[in-house]
Amino acid sequence: MKFSDETLLAYLEGTLDETQSRAIEAAVEEDSEFERRLMALDPFAPVIQKVFETLPAEAPKIELPEPVEQAPGGGVLRLFAVAASVGAAAVALTFWATRPADLGWAQQAAIYQSLYVPETIASLDSSEASLNKQFEMAEAELGRSLNRETLESLPGLELKRAQVLSFKGKPLIQVVFADEQGQPFAFCIIRQGPDAPPAEIKQAVLSGLATATWAQDGYGYMLLGSSPQTDLQSELDVLTRTFAG
Repeated sequence: MKFSDETLLAYLEGTLDETQSRAIEAAVEEDSEFERRLMALDPFAPVIQKVFETLPAEAPKIELPEPVEQAPGGGVLRLFAVAASVGAAAVALTFWATRPADLGWAQQAAIYQSLYVPETIASLDSSEASLNKQFEMAEAELGRSLNRETLESLPGLELKRAQVLSFKGKPLIQVVFADEQGQPFAFCIIRQGPDAPPAEIKQAVLSGLATATWAQDGYGYMLLGSSPQTDLQSELDVLTRTFAG
């Protein structure tokens, strides 16, 4: 079976249907040349490779976590699966299996975002058609509007992508931006459920990034800058007004 670059990019973005995704994963297992072609299209591969190269060469013996069923269209899971398939699988498992087990969604989102570098987002497809599809999928998963017009008008930020992730079965949407220097910036929303307590705005440095978190009306929110010194206040003022219920 042959796959176009557009189909492979949809797979990496997590927007491809399950049948085609399984076909691609089967092809990766059987065809190393196809695997290299897929890796060449993966914007996260060099980032993850670089992180793995800084880890010890001999991975410690660990108890691996129970396998987690992968939700259809899980973009981040597919990206890590592809990256791990190029010889870094053991290190990848170590990376994830040895992380503290009780991290909350915000801490894990910060870890993920800290892997981003300008090169990560420079090659993302931010066309109108691609963003339309991403936001349609993200809003369907989240069950509410992402107020795209507001996100696109945040001062000094260029909208790059909306991605569907998952944390403990709850949809987690990551909206990625580039700031005026091309540095990654992100806004995340998780659907926590109607019984989740509200939380006041809390600013902290997580995984080397300035962050602000708050919760309201069953949703948790998180703003992530590109460094510990990023001033989040102007974006925070807009987003807390926009996502006020």
